[in-house]
Amino acid sequence: MYYGPLAPTNSLLIVQPTPFCNIQCDYCYLPDRDETQRLSKATFRDLLRNVFCSGLVSDQLSLIWHAGEPLVVPRSYYEDLLGAFEELGVARSRVWQSVQTNGILIDDRWCEFFQKENVNVGLSIDGPAAIHDLHRKDRQGRGTHERALKGLRALQDHGIDFHVIAVVTADSLDHADAIFDFFLKLGVKRLGFNVEELEGDNHVSSLISSKKRALDDRIRQFWGRLYERQVQAGPSIHIREFVRAHGVITQSPFLSTADVAMKTNPQVAPLGIISCDWQGRLSTFSPELLGIKSARYEDFVFGTTKDDIGALLRSPKFQRVASDVYEGVKECQRQCQYFGLCGGGAPSNKYFENGSFASTETMYCRTTVQMPIDIVLASLERNLGIALDLKDA
Repeated sequence: MYYGPLAPTNSLLIVQPTPFCNIQCDYCYLPDRDETQRLSKATFRDLLRNVFCSGLVSDQLSLIWHAGEPLVVPRSYYEDLLGAFEELGVARSRVWQSVQTNGILIDDRWCEFFQKENVNVGLSIDGPAAIHDLHRKDRQGRGTHERALKGLRALQDHGIDFHVIAVVTADSLDHADAIFDFFLKLGVKRLGFNVEELEGDNHVSSLISSKKRALDDRIRQFWGRLYERQVQAGPSIHIREFVRAHGVITQSPFLSTADVAMKTNPQVAPLGIISCDWQGRLSTFSPELLGIKSARYEDFVFGTTKDDIGALLRSPKFQRVASDVYEGVKECQRQCQYFGLCGGGAPSNKYFENGSFASTETMYCRTTVQMPIDIVLASLERNLGIALDLKDA
């Protein structure tokens, strides 16, 4: 039985309007992306009622439309769905909406919708065409780069702020300058990098190799060059991983124990993130777990929108997963010098890379957490003329 801490509040709700995606990225982790079903308004209403009546939302909720291509369903679908807020008496000001999209369907009418409904936009673009089109192809095998840029330019023409997420594969590692210059020239102000993860339906990663040390050196050089270029560019562009690293080193409180981490790291905090698929099935911890089958746990569905939130916590499956996640966080506390700045990592990466939630370091945490922290920490030490200790950060 799991008796560990719970998240004091929920701040992130990830909703799948449809599992369907109009392109076929070869590193995608999502299952069922050929299916065209949609989340119903009744199910969405039940979800909102459940989340807001649970007391988990203290002030504002971030709602991300994700886990498929959200724009393959029409604007009228969202206009109808969003009426559930008024029906339940939930003020729109309490909900920060965002959509993560491949961008190829964005046009003037979508831009007008984003502005009207105050929807924030994230685009998935991997860099120049030679890199992007290697992995992000449509269902006919054609590259999607130019169509994604057309969507980006539509956002810029309408004055809509956006961020970009680029997936880093082995093909990216020798092209840090070309990737940075591409986004800088486009006028992208907020840029994040997701390493190609071994996760869900993606059973291989070009960033996992038997020659681990050599590959890690290339990844570290990639991050190092991006950091140099960001410093040179000044405030015109911000790279998410370095902003986060700087924040946890200089601003965030030191996470001293597993119990503290379980209340602050949303991916390990039960109910810190709630994920809902188109059928109304609910999960928590890492969003990438929803929809995945498991020999040990069967799946990671802990309840539905018809259940109250307490039912999720009483689920035997939840109890098993939560206990294992908690053990993994405690192991990180015991073994890892980055624990105080990280808080126990991402359960999905531990599960898919190591085969167990009750484990520690992954390729993801080495390359996306530890390396940017090392780079920013070294820069701060040079600038301050002192050596900083991670354990006292």
